[in-house]
Amino acid sequence: MPIARLRSVDLHYELIGPEDAAPLLLLHGATATFRSGWRHQIPAFSQSYRVIGPDLRGHGRSNNPADRLDLREMADDMANLLSHLGYETAFVCGHSGGASTALFMAVRHPHRVRALILVSNNFEADRVRTGDLDFWNPHRIRESMPAWWDQLHRLHPNPIRLLHWWKQEDPVRPDFKPAELAPVTMPTLLINGDRDEIIPLDQTIKLYRILPSAQLAIIPGTGHRVHARRPSLFNKLVLDFLAEQQR
Repeated sequence: MPIARLRSVDLHYELIGPEDAAPLLLLHGATATFRSGWRHQIPAFSQSYRVIGPDLRGHGRSNNPADRLDLREMADDMANLLSHLGYETAFVCGHSGGASTALFMAVRHPHRVRALILVSNNFEADRVRTGDLDFWNPHRIRESMPAWWDQLHRLHPNPIRLLHWWKQEDPVRPDFKPAELAPVTMPTLLINGDRDEIIPLDQTIKLYRILPSAQLAIIPGTGHRVHARRPSLFNKLVLDFLAEQQR
């Protein structure tokens, strides 16, 4: 599997789909990997797009020399990865922590983002529920969520460290004021389930009202992992949105 050796990180990535198709950068959520996070989307999306699938820094086979996570730096990683691969722009789709990375990418590198798809993410730090849930506590996960615990150890060389990095970053970023989102003028699709247990639905609706070129899709009866729980509907929403951008 290829490794992009960038200025401050080595990123594992995959390229799937027709070489001459429009590039689609897929950013997985916290503690997932490209393959585990987007397994229901890769076959459908790669039929029409050149899917770029990195493991975010510190996840899977990507290293993390900084020994911390910073969503701003992770967004810069993605812009650098596009340059490394020879792409000026790409469609960018992210879930949860990957969506927060994508949002920072749209703010910091708006010229690199042709269109943006944000799934189940907050943009104000005090609205995310992970703190109340003691979300990143390894003891809680091991005792009450053994399937996640097993996945963490299967996917990552140091899962305890990874949980620690997210516990540090999660209360800090993203935390945007509306004016700071002014660069995000590209077409944007916001998707969330109406029963998201981590990101309040009002975060998605509020972001929709702020962004000038946003569309909104609320999936009924679905929680945080809407792309995994309702993959057929999710895939259709994304593919229809992307097709609109190419007309």
